[in-house]
Amino acid sequence: MILKKISCKMGVKSYIVGGYIRDEILNLESNDIDITVEGDGIRYALMLSKILNGKIEIHEKFKTAKIQADKYTFDVVSARKEYYAHSGILPDVELADIVEDIKRRDFTINMLAFDIKEGMIIDLCNGLDDIKNKLIRVVHDKSFNDDPTRIFRALRYSVRLDFKLEEHTELLLKQSIANGDIDNLSADRIMNEIYLILSEKNPETIVKLMKYYEIDKKIFKGIDINIKNLNTYARYGDVLLYRFLLFFYNVKKDDLDYLNEKFNFRRQYSKGLSDLIEIKMNLYTLKDDIAVYNLFKDKKIEAINAIYTMEGENIKKIVDRYFEVIRSLKLEVNGDAIKELGLEPSPVYKKILEKIYYDKLCGKIINKEDEFERLKQYVEKVKRGEKI
Repeated sequence: MILKKISCKMGVKSYIVGGYIRDEILNLESNDIDITVEGDGIRYALMLSKILNGKIEIHEKFKTAKIQADKYTFDVVSARKEYYAHSGILPDVELADIVEDIKRRDFTINMLAFDIKEGMIIDLCNGLDDIKNKLIRVVHDKSFNDDPTRIFRALRYSVRLDFKLEEHTELLLKQSIANGDIDNLSADRIMNEIYLILSEKNPETIVKLMKYYEIDKKIFKGIDINIKNLNTYARYGDVLLYRFLLFFYNVKKDDLDYLNEKFNFRRQYSKGLSDLIEIKMNLYTLKDDIAVYNLFKDKKIEAINAIYTMEGENIKKIVDRYFEVIRSLKLEVNGDAIKELGLEPSPVYKKILEKIYYDKLCGKIINKEDEFERLKQYVEKVKRGEKI
């Protein structure tokens, strides 16, 4: 009713389009609502945001706006049509009506529009039939060539919705891959698609399809992508970073520079991958708690989680002990206690506290009194100019 009131007040037609309609038909929950306006989409979005008391983000250049209101996200755009100068680049756009706007979309199942004023579904390309028959279908033969990210989206929708690629669509997808259309995508757009895949509920099956269609060979050229355990969740840390590290679990140290240079990974992702490789190379050194602490202490927690998931029982026990015992071990003393003993602040503070931590980890310190006594001993050694 709110959307209809805004349409009437502005004197424009507006439509709920795309995935929300598809998911409603499939009885799937969806909190992302795309609205297309035959007119000023930004003005429409400002009115909607005010009514919903939402948080709005406007992109004047693209005539789009995003509204966050409670659990719902609204993407509001002016109806437009698109032109692709050549494969893989973002399209040029111009304002249009709903028919032209529908035609620019990727698959028939996403080309449905609900006319808010009239209360009816517009189905120009038999999307309802394809939903009923559980098919992913493009509407023209240049679809994957125009936008090769649709290759990844086809696989994501196929797995998420348990749909099949329509026969001709699959043929076009294979031809696009063989023709190297993916090479026309920027590294950022490729990695964005990988992140979207890893964010799905069942990324493992999608990555298996990537391998089946040899997409990984086109993108990563000789690097063996892992398909195991991608559906698992990290017990600590960021799930997407954890799955990213599982995805690249087989990467060797010599591959790291190539990957960072080509794909310009986010800083924490590059750090996580570097940590993962270093841990894998030094698993044989994990003979005692001190060795475990020294190897794990400055590593991304998602890298340690990935090691736990992929390695055997002995390594799992070591990682369990790190999380449950070693990592939770805390000192009673701190830098203030060192200062009170008359030692001026300096980098030696860190060394003293680390030595006490090692002593406590090895069982040489039993209680707070032991810890403070050991602190005094180390401080006195430093004052005398002795090594600790």
